[in-house]
Amino acid sequence: MVIFWSLLALMGVHLLAVASPGPGFVSVIQTAVRNPRRIMFMHVFGLGLASAVWASSAVFGLQTLMVRMAGVYRVLELAGGLYLMWIGFKSWRHAKAPLPVPVDGGTELTAGQAVWRGFSTNIANPKVMVFYVSIFTAVLRPGMPAWVRLVAICITIFDNMALYGTLGTLISTPRAQAGYIAMKSRIDRVAGTVMLGFGAKLVWSARRVA
Repeated sequence: MVIFWSLLALMGVHLLAVASPGPGFVSVIQTAVRNPRRIMFMHVFGLGLASAVWASSAVFGLQTLMVRMAGVYRVLELAGGLYLMWIGFKSWRHAKAPLPVPVDGGTELTAGQAVWRGFSTNIANPKVMVFYVSIFTAVLRPGMPAWVRLVAICITIFDNMALYGTLGTLISTPRAQAGYIAMKSRIDRVAGTVMLGFGAKLVWSARRVA
């Protein structure tokens, strides 16, 4: 029963964290209103893959390596921050540009591009791994079987894909897409500002501990 309640607590805490607006949250909204649901789900799959990488890194001790080699972590923070700022800059730059017209029933993103955008957005923030280390340490007690940690990784992947998939499904309706088209410039600027903010925060953090 202890294991069950620990995993249940992990799921609850992680769901609350995923639900808070961040780069992944914003990218799902942007992808959902611009593309069909199948493309949105591929994007969510990419976010889940990145979550699996960071959660696995936390479980298998890569956080300890990065603490000992602080320069590696700073480089990841700096690179990730610059990447998120680049995404934000692109949102601002193309805010007034009309949506591309699909050719022969195509979409703004291919399935592969959607997966990559989701993966790269989530993998750009190494603080995600720090969060996983924190909740794993708080919820999963020492001495628990190895399979419990594997289940914990699966829970984080499920949380990401379930919540983001639900969010994308709600927003990918024709009415939501029509609303996005009507307010595209303002929405893209807000989204760009959020991405720039998160990116700048990572860059400042890397600079501060340098």
